[in-house]
Amino acid sequence: MRNFLEIPNRIRDQVLNSKSLAVWPMSQDPMSYSYQIGRFFEDEGWYIFPINNFMGKILTFQCYSDIRLIPEDYDILLLFMNVDRLPIVVNEIFKADYQPPLVWGHEGVIDLESRDRLNEGGIPNVLDCDLRDFYTWARDRE
Repeated sequence: MRNFLEIPNRIRDQVLNSKSLAVWPMSQDPMSYSYQIGRFFEDEGWYIFPINNFMGKILTFQCYSDIRLIPEDYDILLLFMNVDRLPIVVNEIFKADYQPPLVWGHEGVIDLESRDRLNEGGIPNVLDCDLRDFYTWARDRE
């Protein structure tokens, strides 16, 4: 996991100014970390766009089977998938009409080639880091 102090201030500010989060994939299981993160940010007043092929709703939010189907812009794309799927997901990001202003890979979600591709495409990213812990840390520093 990354040291929070290594994350640039512009990313910290971007997270603190965000109000919407696409979570890919998001589980309906309250014990899953993706659900808990979604719930945390919902409680913080954020709008959540759950990405889940099998559910109609998670929490109080409509699910989408693909990021290209999300009808609104969102601030952060939070990834929870296995590392071997990350290159496929990065391809999907670049196929979409809307590119997220920030891609965040949760703990364990890191692939250097995918990171480099996001960087080359001009998409800021943080991989292998807990967004909830970072958000809490950054907010408490304000």
